[in-house]
Amino acid sequence: MSAPPVPVVDPPEPPQSLTLVCANCHAALGGEYCAACGQRHEPHVHTVAHFAAEALESVSHADSRLWRTLWYLLSRPGFLTREFFAGRRVRYLPPFRLYLVISVVFFLVVGQPKEAIIISDAGPTVRVEKLDLAAAALEKEAAPGSKDLKMAAAKIRELAEKEKVAVDSGKPVVAADGLSSKNAMTDFCDEFKKPDPAANENYAKLHSACTKISKDGGRELAKTVAHNIPRAMFVFLPLLALSMKPLYWRPKRYYVEHLLFLVHNHAFVFLVLSLGALLDKIEVLHGHLGFVKFAAWVYVVWYLFRGMRNYYGQGWWLTFAKYLTIAWSYVFAALTVLLLTTLYSAYLLG
Repeated sequence: MSAPPVPVVDPPEPPQSLTLVCANCHAALGGEYCAACGQRHEPHVHTVAHFAAEALESVSHADSRLWRTLWYLLSRPGFLTREFFAGRRVRYLPPFRLYLVISVVFFLVVGQPKEAIIISDAGPTVRVEKLDLAAAALEKEAAPGSKDLKMAAAKIRELAEKEKVAVDSGKPVVAADGLSSKNAMTDFCDEFKKPDPAANENYAKLHSACTKISKDGGRELAKTVAHNIPRAMFVFLPLLALSMKPLYWRPKRYYVEHLLFLVHNHAFVFLVLSLGALLDKIEVLHGHLGFVKFAAWVYVVWYLFRGMRNYYGQGWWLTFAKYLTIAWSYVFAALTVLLLTTLYSAYLLG
């Protein structure tokens, strides 16, 4: 006689308290990351040590995309753009985030104009006396081992000598930042010296701006332009990408492909220039980087050409012809955007 069958009983449901849910969207968790929103599940208490470890991991961990992206950006022309449109994106920084981060670093490192020595308009004798007094004050403050202040004093004395020569020759004096008291900006402003009898608002703005430019040789305008250049790049890049559209009409290429290709290329150039500027700030290397800078520029020229070859996949001569065309388009677009940025900055200055 056989034993009666044992009834199959479903296992009991786990207590609700043991079910793992995402703290952000409350979806059920099946692993370390939430399948619904992507947030990482971290049930342990956040101590100071945990925060420090997490910060270190986000910057330097192998899983972080930063170093991988920077390495490929520097060493493999056109690679990141190809990877993006091939759908392999999660392992690299997004193109626009990469560009924003590097451009911010670039303009912080090399984008600020040097501080100028502003020459008073009170007459040549007074100007020379002020420069001599400034040099004497710096020399007095300089410690025995201080090089920076002594170098600054020497530059001011050199400028004073130029001013003395200029008094006899009638030539304009070039200040420490290369802006003279008479330059293209001040020549342009000669047309707006007198107030407009018709009281036009735009003319009044230009008159006010030109008054300031004439007083300081355009230094404040140069600072305003430098401040506005990063914003102007958001107009410049789409403009340049538009000029590439007719060059790649067969096979058909989307506009966004040209835009992201340029975004990656500009991020590369900004990164190289930032690294060069940082190296130049190291005192022992200052003045000894001539060959390195020359090699860097050669590499930049080759990189941009090679990037076009790698991404668009066309022949050497056809790529070279398009490379030169884009270079001329780049110069024209850059000058146009720079002119518009300067006019806009002058308008703001007024």
